[in-house]
Amino acid sequence: MPAVTVERVVARPIEAVWAVVSDLAGHRVPLTRIHPDPGPTRVGWGFVAVTAVGPLRASDRMIVTRWQPPADGRAQFAVVKTGRWLGGWASVEFAALHGDRTRLTWREEIVPHPHVVGRLAAPLTDRAVRAVFGRAVDDLAARA
Repeated sequence: MPAVTVERVVARPIEAVWAVVSDLAGHRVPLTRIHPDPGPTRVGWGFVAVTAVGPLRASDRMIVTRWQPPADGRAQFAVVKTGRWLGGWASVEFAALHGDRTRLTWREEIVPHPHVVGRLAAPLTDRAVRAVFGRAVDDLAARA
């Protein structure tokens, strides 16, 4: 199943974009609250995203698998979803562009469990993922 990709060019230097986007505990995802592990973000650090609609709740754990702050005009981080309800991953890349601009590329794959059913539902879930993360990336870019 292909990942959903959201790409934006942000009119801010890479360090400013990294500061906002890499603040995983500060992300604003609709209907979701982030509960971070203690300590600084690094490979192995994680958080739980709790999504709730009325009385229905789903908690999903994510672990940072790549963490490379800005250096030589590039930066990146990645997480893997290890929760009971959702599998998948996210990979976020930053590239400094001429004129203090930054290309932000967010790739996301979310597969509901059980994976067999989740993969069959991909045409619908990919559309929802694209809409949710498109808005989330726009919000992050506006705060950078």
